[in-house]
Amino acid sequence: MKLWSRLFFAGMLVCASAHAEKPTDASVKELLTLANSQQIIRNVEAQMDGMMKSTMKAAMKDQAVNEAQQKVLDKFKDKVLDIHRKEMRWENLEPIFVRIYSNSLTQEDVDGIIAFYKSPAGKSFISKMPVMMQQTTGEMQKLMTPMIEKMLEASKEMTEELHKLEKQ
Repeated sequence: MKLWSRLFFAGMLVCASAHAEKPTDASVKELLTLANSQQIIRNVEAQMDGMMKSTMKAAMKDQAVNEAQQKVLDKFKDKVLDIHRKEMRWENLEPIFVRIYSNSLTQEDVDGIIAFYKSPAGKSFISKMPVMMQQTTGEMQKLMTPMIEKMLEASKEMTEELHKLEKQ
């Protein structure tokens, strides 16, 4: 009887480990392709300009900016966007996504998601994703602007308190 229970237990372990099989890099890359991951990254990059402008506008809210200062601010924005563009290239991101997906999903998960993305509903979801992302970004900007203003005010208060402490 012990032999049968050991064999049963060993069989269950084999089934469990087979069930939790790590996905292949090729299947994860197929999933990333079907999900239009590269296009999503490009869309985020395109939206960064608007986010930077609104963030800088919020940061400079109480200050008048002359033409020379605006040029400096624009140069900074362009430099930040250029850094983002260079660092967040697909060639840098794909291995990270593959690693994360491979560590988080099983082959069965990846196969199921791929099947969904190939289905009519999945294709519809993927085709509508850029618009949903754009709308999400717009809504997030509405939340971020007052949040940034509050953070700047808190920073200003902290600086004033630190200056008072220095004078004591």
